[in-house]
Amino acid sequence: DLSLRDMFRYASWPQKDNPQKSKHRIKKYLDQRLRNAQFLHRELPIRFAQRAVDLLTLPHGLNKTTEVRGVANVYLSYLQKFLDNGPPTNQEEEREFTNMLESLVLDQTSIPLAVASGVRTLKDVRREDLDLRRLQEMEDALYRFFTARVGLRFLTEHHILSNPYREKPSKDDELKRRLGTIIDDEDNNAKDDFLGCIQKDCDPFKEVRRVAAKITKRCRECYGIAPEIEILDTTSEKNASLEFTYVPHHLRYMLAELLKNSCRATVRSYLKEISS
Repeated sequence: DLSLRDMFRYASWPQKDNPQKSKHRIKKYLDQRLRNAQFLHRELPIRFAQRAVDLLTLPHGLNKTTEVRGVANVYLSYLQKFLDNGPPTNQEEEREFTNMLESLVLDQTSIPLAVASGVRTLKDVRREDLDLRRLQEMEDALYRFFTARVGLRFLTEHHILSNPYREKPSKDDELKRRLGTIIDDEDNNAKDDFLGCIQKDCDPFKEVRRVAAKITKRCRECYGIAPEIEILDTTSEKNASLEFTYVPHHLRYMLAELLKNSCRATVRSYLKEISS
């Protein structure tokens, strides 16, 4: 079984980056894909251990909540799974490794909710002890955790989505649905523009328009009304032909959070004003 000494040993090792050029060639060269899988097999246990340590050392009792300890145990179970399975040495083993990664990524979607639940539990139990300074320290620690988690998920998601031989297309659809990377019918021409979760020529204006439409719909479903979201394309003529290589589902997530908060605040302010 995995001991605390093992966890801290893995967490103490430095993280390494996988060259971006290799990520872009991953679908074309299966030998490169195997090397990437071997890299992930070495790298991910380090990051799993680091995320577990991050959670188990959160300040002001947050690390002792049942929810946070449960998430830390999830990362430790991932670490144990990697220790129990050797690195892939051929294409068949690489496919099995990719399927294992996919199950972990789909499982991780519940982690933010679990951590948020731990924060709420702590606030309910120790509301009188949590002054602004302590709340800020907890927020800083959680920010570091979730920022590091983005890198971990990017490595795994990109490897999974760039697999040219999907054995379980229904699961692939589920993963893409959760990531928001399913291409709409109007974007059929953009399908070949994706390399894993990276889009070679991402259109920010189109992404903003798509997210704004979804948030407007949700706002109306929740409140019965929704503020108008004005979208301006300020791209200059000389930059209009430039490619913007990015991860669309990261952009969509940031836009959705900003617009949800803005719409919620606007509607609540309006409803308060007309009711007074």
